[in-house]
Amino acid sequence: MKKYRLMVLLAVLLSVLIAVPAVLAGTTVPGHTDRWDSDNNGYPDAGVKVNGHYTALYAYDANGDWYWDLGDGRIQGTVGSVADLDQATLTTCDYVNNYRADFGNDPFMDSGWIQNHINCSGYDDNGHYNYLIVHETDPRYTGNPDWAIWGAWEYHVLTQSGQGNLVRPENHVGN
Repeated sequence: MKKYRLMVLLAVLLSVLIAVPAVLAGTTVPGHTDRWDSDNNGYPDAGVKVNGHYTALYAYDANGDWYWDLGDGRIQGTVGSVADLDQATLTTCDYVNNYRADFGNDPFMDSGWIQNHINCSGYDDNGHYNYLIVHETDPRYTGNPDWAIWGAWEYHVLTQSGQGNLVRPENHVGN
């Protein structure tokens, strides 16, 4: 079951990263867009690092239903609210996402880093997960294929409650 939860959390993480540009565009400080979007397409110019922060909520139940508030006004899922999930088997996961990235004048992160803090509680999971994912241009990048997540990105930190940092086995709780 733990492997299944990790796969669900990773799928949500990847989906959250896709949502970053929408959040970025919606949280721009008025009057400052011209500092990173010279062609006014809604995306930062290539070579400009942008800091971002947002929160999200993912909730699910043992029946397979789920609810996801992406944190930017978009809602996805098989139900319309957390209240519509089976409360006896409800699990909720709160996400805090921080990043510093170059978007390369399009909606996708070209380089930088992404940090996720996930706290789950409920029927299926009461864990805490922390991820730091870095691009190959980041000095912390090692090139270790065991920690690659997609393309030129890899985990630098991957902690799970009770297990320690899985990327750096010398810091495992079980050692």
